[in-house]
Amino acid sequence: MKAVDLSPRFLVPSLSALFGSRAREKEIRSVTGLSAAQWRDLGREFPRLDSDPGPAAARARRKYGFLVGRALEGLPPLPAFRGNMPDPQPRLYATAHVGDLRALRLLLRAYTPIATVVDASEEGRAALARADLALDQSRRDAIRDVFSTSHPHRLRSALRRVSLIVAADMPERAGGVAFPCLGGSLLLDARPFRLARLAGVPCQPIFLTSPRDRLTISIGRTLPRDEGQALAEFARALGDITDETPLLIDGVTWWNRLATP
Repeated sequence: MKAVDLSPRFLVPSLSALFGSRAREKEIRSVTGLSAAQWRDLGREFPRLDSDPGPAAARARRKYGFLVGRALEGLPPLPAFRGNMPDPQPRLYATAHVGDLRALRLLLRAYTPIATVVDASEEGRAALARADLALDQSRRDAIRDVFSTSHPHRLRSALRRVSLIVAADMPERAGGVAFPCLGGSLLLDARPFRLARLAGVPCQPIFLTSPRDRLTISIGRTLPRDEGQALAEFARALGDITDETPLLIDGVTWWNRLATP
């Protein structure tokens, strides 16, 4: 895995304070992957982000990245668990694009065998998927790092041996159920909860964030087996997380959802 930059860049003065708006724009894009204008798009769609959230999002993401980097190196402070601890038995953990899904999987590896499910539409082009695939191919243990949604039968089979982390905020283009989020509306996907029911495993919400600058893995209670009820309870858990740390949403993923017809 690529070495993590552990330098506490959030402790030094912002580039925008030293060199003006052009440096601020470069900083926002470098840290978050979005321009300031794209963050303003998100602010209009999700008003609780504020009207111009880019600078604050860059600061929040720098702090978060520093904490994640230390944790992945095994340096204190290690993540705190909130709600429940990981279970060693296979289960499905439902999450969303808030924080860092890859770091979440790597940190949970110390507690339970676990892998990530990658959407089939992204597996051939997403940098995350390519990095995970390379890591998977370099390992000799029995745990794959990535499973694809293009092979659902493999997902059910995998859940007999390992837990899976599945993002529930990537519905098919023609699907999805709308739930309130950050003053706007977010489409969520019932398929992860259907997979848990068909595989006969428990399903719990899980998120890696940093409330009050403390890296935290939040694991909620087991969701109902009924897909509709599970989706609604997951939406409430996601709403609580985004209200607590709104600027840790994965801006690129959320903005691309707005840009995709």
